[in-house]
Amino acid sequence: MGKIYLIRHGQTDSNTVRRFQGRINTELNDAGKQQSVKLAEFFRDKPLHAIYCSPLVRAKMTAEPLAAMKQLPVHTMETLQEISFGGWEGLCYDEIAVKWPEEIKLFYENPQLCLPPEGETFSKVQARAFKALQDILLAEGEDKDIAVISHGGVIRTQICALLDIPLANFWRINVHNASTTCFTVWDGNFTADIINDHHYL
Repeated sequence: MGKIYLIRHGQTDSNTVRRFQGRINTELNDAGKQQSVKLAEFFRDKPLHAIYCSPLVRAKMTAEPLAAMKQLPVHTMETLQEISFGGWEGLCYDEIAVKWPEEIKLFYENPQLCLPPEGETFSKVQARAFKALQDILLAEGEDKDIAVISHGGVIRTQICALLDIPLANFWRINVHNASTTCFTVWDGNFTADIINDHHYL
């Protein structure tokens, strides 16, 4: 048996003002940098065999202290990128609500049906994010403990897939900045150990 740790990136300035980041390459703010250090400290006495990461800067910055502590390389995967919000990227919630009132309502009330303009559906995110986990386990083996650092949208879709939760309930899952969600992997099955753990921050 091994463990998969799904870790969200640390805080950015965009997170504090509800700005939709998506694929924009924002860096961690000072609070996010501190969170990444505390995250690494949380893993000090935990075995870890591999680290995988979204290629976006905020995720890679979160991975750096952990990789340094564990003396492990960071493997980036395009399939772990955050959802593409298309025309919404760089805008705050209130700005989107003015121009796309029906679409943003759908985004929160029925996220599985929402397609941001020139963006990506959560169903598409879920398909690629779940495949990323399968590819990681194929490469590393189910008996390894693996950290996977990505984004709130990605992790929510992965949790929904692993626990057979409909994407309609996507927003019922909290995923805090720099939080850890842990699954035990055994014979192709995933068992949730803890979701959205951030007590160490």
